[in-house]
Amino acid sequence: MKRGHDLTGLMKFATRPEWADDLHDALDDHLGTALTQFDIDSDELPDIIGEHWAMTLWGCAFEDLATRVFEPDGRNLVDEYLKRRGWNEGGPNKIYMRALRTSVMSVYEVSAIEPGVGFLARDLIRGGEPVQVREGSVAKIVKLEHAWRRLDGRNDDGFQVAPFPG
Repeated sequence: MKRGHDLTGLMKFATRPEWADDLHDALDDHLGTALTQFDIDSDELPDIIGEHWAMTLWGCAFEDLATRVFEPDGRNLVDEYLKRRGWNEGGPNKIYMRALRTSVMSVYEVSAIEPGVGFLARDLIRGGEPVQVREGSVAKIVKLEHAWRRLDGRNDDGFQVAPFPG
């Protein structure tokens, strides 16, 4: 069985015919305007910005799809996947997918970094007071990326981040 935060099965499930249009819509919501503005085909993106960054952008759109609820029946990619294929996932993966399903993407300002311990994160989109994030591995990454002042992230039971220039 898969361990940790492996979303391989969920990603494959998202390409099935019943989800393909929704995945395309999520990718278009995240990348469509920029691709159109610069007259770029999505297949060209890895050659232009690099495979790593193209996959990071794809991942943001995919995770957004995982949080969407489609009416009128309230279907959701994660719920459907776990109902049909959840038997093939380990407990940590199921927990992670359920947390991802209810998470919210945002941009966070990072301060009070304690390497190996955590940091304060203030949501720049929704506002509010900074929250203490106790996540040692992220704090190490933030320390290594000292030139970055903001992170885009997903606030759920964990805290996933990627550098955001600023």
